[in-house]
Amino acid sequence: MMRARERLFGLVKFWTITTTVFAWLPLVRILGKPEGYQWGLFGLRGSGTDGPYWIFIVLTLYALTMLFTGSRGPRWVFYPLLLLWHLALTGAVVIGSVLGGGGAAWEGQGLHFSFPLAAVAIPFVLFTGATIVWTILDIRLGGAPAPAPWTATNTRKLLIGLTLLPLALLLFRAGTNYDWVTASAIIVAVSHWILLAISFEPAPVRRAAH
Repeated sequence: MMRARERLFGLVKFWTITTTVFAWLPLVRILGKPEGYQWGLFGLRGSGTDGPYWIFIVLTLYALTMLFTGSRGPRWVFYPLLLLWHLALTGAVVIGSVLGGGGAAWEGQGLHFSFPLAAVAIPFVLFTGATIVWTILDIRLGGAPAPAPWTATNTRKLLIGLTLLPLALLLFRAGTNYDWVTASAIIVAVSHWILLAISFEPAPVRRAAH
């Protein structure tokens, strides 16, 4: 049961990091090159800093708090943040797919992709279900162990991740918002966010040899 919980949590962390990218990435694009960048998020739309772009700041702070507490605790803070994030996001995707019909799509103009929102809703629903199951399982099994100390390994990962942010901003500035330079900036920004999230994770416990 403990091993099942750990494996399920790995899936939950993967999906959580993946979805939080979409809160951080638009903010980096706006900071790097607001001119000509058209964005939209569940009915909110704007161009660069014209529009309620502050929503990305709020979502990023929320995501950072959620990822940090998920790796380092306390779990009583992490549980509601995690459930609210996935339930709200999945609810918005499902409602958007129903109201938008066949024409509703999840689009990424920088990487030139477009997926029907109805198809996108399927993994959202499945992973949200997995998140609920993991939360119940984790509570029943007693939650996480005592918080691990912040180590030099955490600091190194954090610094490596932070070095990618200036590079992403420079690439966004150099790009035209929809060319290969912008696509490269998106990849760098996503890598930055993943490394940032990983830097919060406790260092593996070394078992003494017998």
